[in-house]
Amino acid sequence: MHTRTVLIGDSVAGAAAAATLAGFGLRLRSPAGFADDYWLWISVTALVYGPPGAFLIRRGRAVLGGLFLAVSVSAATGALTAEYAAAALPHWPGHLTVLWLSAWSWLPAYVIVAAVVPYWLPSGERPSRVFRPLMYTGCAAVATGSAAWALLPWEHGDDPALAESGLLNPLGVAGAEALLPVSLALITVASLGGLASLGVRLRRAEGDERGRLAWVLAGVAGTLLLLAAAQAVPARGSGVLLAASAVPLPVSVVAAIQRYRLWDMETVLRRGLVWALMSAEIALCYTVVVALLGDLLGRSLGAPLVAAAVVAISVAPVHRLLQRGVRRLLYGDAADPYDALGRLGATLETAAAPAEALERLAGDVARILRVPVVWVLVLDGPESRHGDDVGADPVRVPLVHAGEAVGELVLTRPRAGEFRPAEARLLNVLARQAGAAAHAARLAADLDRSRRALVAARAEERRRLRRDLHDHLGPSLSAVQLQLETIRDLAADDPDGAGELADRCAAWLAGAVSDVRRIVDGLGPSALDDLGLAEALRAQAAAFDRPGLTVRLNLPAQGLPPLPAAIEAAALRIVGEALANTARHSRAGRCDIDVALAPDALHFTVRDDGVGMTGSAPGWRAGVGLESMTEAAAQLDGRCEILAPAGGGTEISVRLPRVEV
Repeated sequence: MHTRTVLIGDSVAGAAAAATLAGFGLRLRSPAGFADDYWLWISVTALVYGPPGAFLIRRGRAVLGGLFLAVSVSAATGALTAEYAAAALPHWPGHLTVLWLSAWSWLPAYVIVAAVVPYWLPSGERPSRVFRPLMYTGCAAVATGSAAWALLPWEHGDDPALAESGLLNPLGVAGAEALLPVSLALITVASLGGLASLGVRLRRAEGDERGRLAWVLAGVAGTLLLLAAAQAVPARGSGVLLAASAVPLPVSVVAAIQRYRLWDMETVLRRGLVWALMSAEIALCYTVVVALLGDLLGRSLGAPLVAAAVVAISVAPVHRLLQRGVRRLLYGDAADPYDALGRLGATLETAAAPAEALERLAGDVARILRVPVVWVLVLDGPESRHGDDVGADPVRVPLVHAGEAVGELVLTRPRAGEFRPAEARLLNVLARQAGAAAHAARLAADLDRSRRALVAARAEERRRLRRDLHDHLGPSLSAVQLQLETIRDLAADDPDGAGELADRCAAWLAGAVSDVRRIVDGLGPSALDDLGLAEALRAQAAAFDRPGLTVRLNLPAQGLPPLPAAIEAAALRIVGEALANTARHSRAGRCDIDVALAPDALHFTVRDDGVGMTGSAPGWRAGVGLESMTEAAAQLDGRCEILAPAGGGTEISVRLPRVEV
């Protein structure tokens, strides 16, 4: 943090403390003594928010520290000006100005704490986009409320002494009181939003941030409890409780940043919330019953007895309900493992494939256990990773299915070092679910590998048969043909008959050679072996190029290296089928073939400018050719998409993985 900023923060905190002490000196001269609740609260607020504000600025949390200092300055100004105005005689300097300041300078301290500060707790980070408008609403409440009290004519204010003094607000504006309900509404909305933001962040927080939020919420709960107690005790003690309510929040914020690991505040917070909510429920239930039945049964005996009975009956079920709700607020899905497992099972059931179920599994386990990183690693199979870094010492849980180890579940270690007992039990149950999902994904991966191996083996076998027939049987038959021709030339006894017989044998053998070559071509495109994929595609494009249909082939500048036989055969087959469909059905004038080679796949598109799918007859559906292209790509774990571009025509987009099985 910049030295000047730190110096300013320290100076502001010191000035606020000095102003508060000056107000205390003036209070000593006041005949009212120290019985004024407002004076005690505003003075304590000024003193307890200033030093934490300077501390937060030193720790690099300038915005949150600035808000704390603003609260301290507002409270100190209100304390000093109120005492100065009460003690000053009319001829003292600035009497009217100080009186005007005392009428409204206290308000920002109230509103900033209630409607702005919660959005920046505990670390001073900017609120999320969801809660940012509500934070701005709190800022608007500060401005609107301050303006309302600053411009309010004093004869319309709530201070009888000021209203009866005959003095006039130097900046008073008729009708300014209309801003008061507006500011109150803004304060209410922003305050409730701030509490909601703390609850949402606690629910989603992990690690150190969760510990800090637990401290902050403990401070908020302490403030609310003290405020409630101040309303319930006699007037003499209410001022002390009201002043004490200003202390828990700044103390808890400093503790959250400095010593948040000192105690397990989540346990304290959980029990405190349950106790506070139970107390509120009992008080509300008792009040409502007495109010409804007081006139009928009597407010001194009958209605209180009925209210006590209702409270006694409702305590147990309400306590269980509140415990469940608070545990879910603090611990998330771990509070109700059966519900968490049910939702996880539903998620896995709706997955389209085992690989998708495995991918969802890592994210669901991370959400249920509230850890940032979860990896599901499968032996000889796919893996699912939620998050990037599991840390130096992650938690490892083996995944077992039917007594066989199928993988491992790897999670970041929780803040406390170990999972709580309830979370550990839930983790073991989740590991069993994950073991079944990992086993299914492993089987699916094995099936895919087997399918690709079968397709590749079939293509390689056809390539081998082609080469054997072409390189061995073909030359042998050609040699026999030559021998027979030689016999014809050397035949001496019956030259004419031998020549005729030799001619017939030569014709027969020539047909056999032709049949062999036809069989070779039927087993697979021989152009791939003779020319390679690039030249085979050129030959195929040239075969369909004719007047009325221009076929353009665009190959990578570096050419195409030898690819696995299955990929080359599938590519040539799909391009040939696409060109045949274009020539027969599209009524196109141009067809472009674009081929691109990526490190992991072969990509190509066949696009024409014809009538497209919409130009087909009513009732049109995909024919055998289109289905065979899709099937050829799917056999290699690839993708073949038949698209209708915006400019018209048809586009066949294909991706074939470069996987050698």
